[in-house]
Amino acid sequence: MSVYMWNTFCPTLFGTGASGETGERAKALGMHRVMVCTEQALCEFGVVTPVIDALKDAGLEVFVFDRCRADAPSDICDAGAAYVREHAIDGVVAVGGGSTLDTAKAVGIVISQNGTTIRDYYGIGEAEHTLKLITLSTTSGTGSELSQWAVIGDVETGAKEMPVYKPDLAIVDPALTYSVPAGVTAATGMDVLAHCVEAITNRNYNPYGYIFGKEGIRLTLQWLPVAVKEPKNAQAREAMSLAASLGGMAISACGCQIGHSFSQTFGARHHVPHGLGCAWGLPGVMVYTAKYGERRNLEEVAEAMGVACTAETGTMELAETLAQRVVGLMKELQIKSLRESGFLLEDCLASAEQFAHDGAFGNAPGAPSMEEIREYISYTYAAY
Repeated sequence: MSVYMWNTFCPTLFGTGASGETGERAKALGMHRVMVCTEQALCEFGVVTPVIDALKDAGLEVFVFDRCRADAPSDICDAGAAYVREHAIDGVVAVGGGSTLDTAKAVGIVISQNGTTIRDYYGIGEAEHTLKLITLSTTSGTGSELSQWAVIGDVETGAKEMPVYKPDLAIVDPALTYSVPAGVTAATGMDVLAHCVEAITNRNYNPYGYIFGKEGIRLTLQWLPVAVKEPKNAQAREAMSLAASLGGMAISACGCQIGHSFSQTFGARHHVPHGLGCAWGLPGVMVYTAKYGERRNLEEVAEAMGVACTAETGTMELAETLAQRVVGLMKELQIKSLRESGFLLEDCLASAEQFAHDGAFGNAPGAPSMEEIREYISYTYAAY
């Protein structure tokens, strides 16, 4: 087994009502002039209002940057950095989905490196960290609130890039997810499942990541359908918030694999929500792992999913059973398939050339050729 790291996550404050402590926590980090990095819709619907109020109640000056969009476009990241300089900001509080939190991380990178554009820092580790960052997620999906990775959509190349900036504090408040629509809850929840499964099945597998991945799988299968059907169910929302954080821990320890390569390359071409792309890509992860990865990893996924298998169960048979478990969940959640969403197999195959550039691809088991990538994509299209 290879050497691996422990304790790679940022401090995390978890629980219903935790966002009420944002102001005092920001003050403790030395913030005075705070940029709230968020989305316009969250301002309009008042989701971000309690966080702003908590900051003001703590005596902090608040400046709202509400231009965040899906896929964390690089030009919006640069605009956020310019906003920080314009208003002499000394701390950022990000409130939103994964793209918003990733935008805030990109702002932290640009400011800390005294740069002007995030495009100069793709694939570079965190050399300097001078801008404090608190992250609050309004979805239960990416786990971005506590991971070091930022997924940025480059507006010039169309590719998704992954620079690094670790939050100083994550605040996970399930109450912030209550207003998320059913479709978004389903897609982001499938992202959680993908994180946990891909962490367990990739070439960086280690027992530490498995602890988080296994429990994340169990919680998601039990509580995601409930959260979709009963959005105000506090127990379901808290369980999915925990599962999302566990998924973030799992990929921080092990990374993702080929399913995320599909989501990030196909999603970049067609502006598909990340969680939806991960859902489509996940059944094929099982079969791909059966071909090129470790059987024991599939057995551990099966254990977490409550799928029975024995030593006599064929590896591909087990993979197909797990794939169908995922397909059944997507049907239960009423997630549209690639076909139902209007895509052709040719649309999917067109992203194959970009897989090698994706940050998750290097974690995939084996050494997949272009033929094997296209085989995976073809299975993905046919599976659901």
